[in-house]
Amino acid sequence: MAGKTIVWSDHAKYEFRRILEYYTERNGTPVYSMKLLNQTEELLTTLSKNPLLGRLTTNRQTRVIPFKDYLIFYEVKNKEILILSFWDNRQDEDQLKIK
Repeated sequence: MAGKTIVWSDHAKYEFRRILEYYTERNGTPVYSMKLLNQTEELLTTLSKNPLLGRLTTNRQTRVIPFKDYLIFYEVKNKEILILSFWDNRQDEDQLKIK
C-alpha cells in the first residue's frame, strides 16, 4: 500500500539540518548524524503509511510524534503529510514556533 508523500516545511528542514550539523561538529564525524537521518527516514516511512500515528495537539489539526529527544509536528493533508517542525526537546519551549 502506497503511503502519503512526506513534505518538509522550510522551518522543519532548517531545524533538522541544524541538529545534524550540531552532532557532526560536536562528534567530529557524521556517523551519528547519518544514523539519526536513517532512523528519521524509517519513522517517516511508517508515518506515511499510518498518518494518524501521532497524537493531536490542542489546535486539533496538528499532530505530534515523540522520537528520541525530539518532537515531530505534522499535519495530514489530502495526499501528503506536512512536517511542520522537528523540535529538540532540550531547547527552551518558549522558542517553539509551529509554522
